[in-house]
Amino acid sequence: MTATQTVPTSEDLGVPPPRAAASEWQVAVAIARREAIRLARASIVPLLVVVLMMGGNFDLADIVDLRSASFNSAFAYLLLAATTLVVSHRAVTRSRRDGSEELLTTTPAPPRARTAGHLLAVLAPTAMSSLIGLVLAWYMTQKVTVGSFVPSELAVGPLLVAGAGCLGVLLGRMWPQRFTPYLACVAIAAMELGVNTPWLGGSGARWLAFWVEGSLWWLLPRHSTAHLFYLLGLITMAAVGALLRHGLTRRLVTVAVASIAVTAGAAVAQMRQPQAHWQQANAMFTDPASQQRCFERDGVRYCTFAEFTDLGDHFAAMVGSVRAVVPERAWPTRLEVTQRVTALDFQYVGPAAKHLPHLPDMPRTPIRQPDDGAIHPGLEFGWSSVQEPGFGAQVASAAIGLPLVPDPKDGSVCLAAGQAQAVLALWAGAHATDDAPAGLRRLINQAERDSTRPPGRSEHDAVLPIAEADVYGGFAVSIADIRLALSMLQVDDTEARATERWETLTDPATTSLQLAHTLGIEPPATGPPGDPFIGHMEPDIATLGPPCR
Repeated sequence: MTATQTVPTSEDLGVPPPRAAASEWQVAVAIARREAIRLARASIVPLLVVVLMMGGNFDLADIVDLRSASFNSAFAYLLLAATTLVVSHRAVTRSRRDGSEELLTTTPAPPRARTAGHLLAVLAPTAMSSLIGLVLAWYMTQKVTVGSFVPSELAVGPLLVAGAGCLGVLLGRMWPQRFTPYLACVAIAAMELGVNTPWLGGSGARWLAFWVEGSLWWLLPRHSTAHLFYLLGLITMAAVGALLRHGLTRRLVTVAVASIAVTAGAAVAQMRQPQAHWQQANAMFTDPASQQRCFERDGVRYCTFAEFTDLGDHFAAMVGSVRAVVPERAWPTRLEVTQRVTALDFQYVGPAAKHLPHLPDMPRTPIRQPDDGAIHPGLEFGWSSVQEPGFGAQVASAAIGLPLVPDPKDGSVCLAAGQAQAVLALWAGAHATDDAPAGLRRLINQAERDSTRPPGRSEHDAVLPIAEADVYGGFAVSIADIRLALSMLQVDDTEARATERWETLTDPATTSLQLAHTLGIEPPATGPPGDPFIGHMEPDIATLGPPCR
């Protein structure tokens, strides 16, 4: 008889059965959860910078050009991208700094699972930046807008964050030294600064950068869709490169080859310099009529370039608001609002001028010459908080008889400080904005903030040239004139009184003090400047000429 021995099971001994080993994917997800929290915390301050930079700019703008906002949105994400790169690198190299590398090698999960977890954690700041971007995009649409969003450009900011995170993981596996992420940030910043300069303005090589700035988007070729695929390819290459450090697999090699092909194809596509585009760019200043779309409304002709068609209706609305407070008898029989390209628009073109053989030899000056009797608003309209009241002042100037541009001969602006006609132009022009008092207050705030007073000169003598780059006009006023125009907005019957005495008030001999008495308004605390000088913005914007006549 053979004796049998019963071996007790784990259940008999009260010991739970061993769990199945976690899969590589489960380990990666578990690591990603922990690291995502750290990345999210580090992203809070840079995200606030995104909100302040983008939201703050839109708060100061009268209108928002959605296309221009799309092209420049990625700039606000650069700090967040740099932070993500540094924090991701430090997360990957934490075990090296803590001396726990050997301990991690005893775990059943392979190193590739840990790398995958760090890559997945990058989704946290990417998702947060995408959400902030969507909220800011919605906020833009709550203001007066022109144009439409360019989704491929809006996506660049979050993609920069994702790419920086993946690059941080890759560098952590390749070069785990402490200084590596900081050196990478400096190198990327130097590259971006070098590429986004006028010296590469006309070169396709600028598109090899991660972010391409959006100035002159209407002139220089812009390959938004190709650049989107270029960034996606680079991000994939960085992520796959980090995983390939742990060995080759057929799937990773396939993805690596595909990402290289996409990146190379997109790079070639976005570096193209289509001749047809440059021919159209040349035509913008050699034959603008062929590139413009015009319409007439209430006797006023409006012409805008095709890229700015939506601005036409906005210009018409502003002109209508100013016209509503100007006596019909004083309104010009013919008024034209036309966009045109000038030397000011080409100041950052650089070597791109070689693609513009018909670029006229225009003087490099911020003054929009010559004076052809038409009103010429800026091409990218709405980036400044004083563009609308400035445009309105120029429309009112056409009805009053004040010069629309500085003297084409010497670039001088006539002195209208202390003249009733200048105050009237400011008052009527302020109606171009939805909130006229706010428009004039912004003009006052900007003048006071940017005013420069030479040693020994009184602040009372400083005047504001309406010809400065925001506004485009041909006369200079004092801050006291703007304050008096603001007071006029606060009196109910100002429009009726001004209409009745329009001819007297627009006479250059009528002073602002006489205007205040005529309209029953508290007179300005100061009179015209005794020794006037231009005290706003750069001194080369314009020179001061004789009194306006």
